[in-house]
Amino acid sequence: MAARVLVAIAVVAIVAIDALYLAIVSSQGVPGEPPTDTPWVVPFVASYEILMALLLAASLVVRPAAQPALRGAAATGLFVLGVLALFSIGLGDIFAAALPIAATVLAVMASPGLRTWVSVAVAAIASVAILLGGFQIAWSHIVCQPSGQSGGSSAGLFGGSSYDCNNGVLTTH
Repeated sequence: MAARVLVAIAVVAIVAIDALYLAIVSSQGVPGEPPTDTPWVVPFVASYEILMALLLAASLVVRPAAQPALRGAAATGLFVLGVLALFSIGLGDIFAAALPIAATVLAVMASPGLRTWVSVAVAAIASVAILLGGFQIAWSHIVCQPSGQSGGSSAGLFGGSSYDCNNGVLTTH
């Protein structure tokens, strides 16, 4: 019962953090300014957080053998996202990750065994792989505005790159 409460609170916290994140991002910028050159990052982060909330919600209705993997995947994904976004929404994600971490421990204790540990490890690795792969795609998708100039650098798992946009033409360095 305690694990179910932890998971339910985490789901509500994640949805609230995601709504706050989207509100903060949508309020930034000056009217008339062009949008960001990397438009896929914010939707990816928001979608990933919702995916983690859905995994936790699903863990409330699946059979007990599947609960540790779902909760472990969400906990790991939220924690890694929290570390990567520490200066933005990261603290909220780390707090939200603490709840499913505790619920995962309780689920593993209720069903100890090698199969449980392996399922949690595989789910956690898959969660982080989806996060990092999604960031790689989102960071690599640079959109130049049809007029004006901009530039910057984009992060990447295999090294970032710097870029310039000049009247709709992208140049990477």
